[in-house]
Amino acid sequence: MKNIKLSSNGKVLLSCDKSATEVVIPNSVISICDCAFLECTSLTSIELPNSVTSIGDYAFEKCTNLTNIELPNSVTSIGDEAFSHCSGLTSIEIPNSVTSIGYEAFCGCSALTSIELPNSVTNIGDSAFGECTSLTSIELPNSVTSIGDGAFSHCSGLTNIELPNSVTSIGDYAFWGCSALTNIEFPNSVTSIGDGAFSHCSGLTNIELPNSVTSIGDSAFWECTSLTNIELPNSVTNIGDRVFKGCTGLVEVHIKSTLLAKDIAKAFYDIDLSKITLYVPIGMGYEYRHDSVFCKCKEVKIEK
Repeated sequence: MKNIKLSSNGKVLLSCDKSATEVVIPNSVISICDCAFLECTSLTSIELPNSVTSIGDYAFEKCTNLTNIELPNSVTSIGDEAFSHCSGLTSIEIPNSVTSIGYEAFCGCSALTSIELPNSVTNIGDSAFGECTSLTSIELPNSVTSIGDGAFSHCSGLTNIELPNSVTSIGDYAFWGCSALTNIEFPNSVTSIGDGAFSHCSGLTNIELPNSVTSIGDSAFWECTSLTNIELPNSVTNIGDRVFKGCTGLVEVHIKSTLLAKDIAKAFYDIDLSKITLYVPIGMGYEYRHDSVFCKCKEVKIEK
């Protein structure tokens, strides 16, 4: 077969000639081997037949001139770094047969402007879309339950993302450095927000945490410099260190949680509290006013 090497039974595509510009894969192939098209920088077009069920790790990594690829409905899994650093890739359609997207599967696809995930996807792997700097918006289907660590980190063009009611956890650094993101709505299904999940989201002006959130990780909103107010719901039972460090625009904080002042104070280390008005639950005013951290607030008021 021209430009490609197959296994003896013809079912596995093993490798491709690095100079190939276009490749047509025969219907006998059910699997694309790990690294099969790795660094095939001349490749501009490829056609995958309906027989292909799996795409291996690093299968198309650094195919920098590949602009588009259509995955057939037969594909069920996309391997780790399968399309990572395909910097020319502008669009990709993921079929309903795919249930999971591997680690760094599309990381560094800097020309990718949009992506549609089918209802079959339940998990978005760690750093799956990290450094997709041209990605402006993404709609996650109701099937997604978890967003992996760094899943959309450094997506500096991302302005909007809709989290469905199925999402329960947001991984560490999931949206780190999404500097164009101005608003995010958390569904009532979210219970945990990982370490640094929204750190360096400098455009984020407003966040509303639902009563389902029980845990907020270290530095979760670090350097969210446009954030002006925050409300900690009464569901929060665990909060990390320096959650709001560098949130220089913060002027109003509403604490609904009944955690002791000393347990919440660590979230506000390394922040200028002198311009912040703090609202606390009835019966907790004295405790907050005399806490070594919160006593520095501009004012401590009782939440009506």
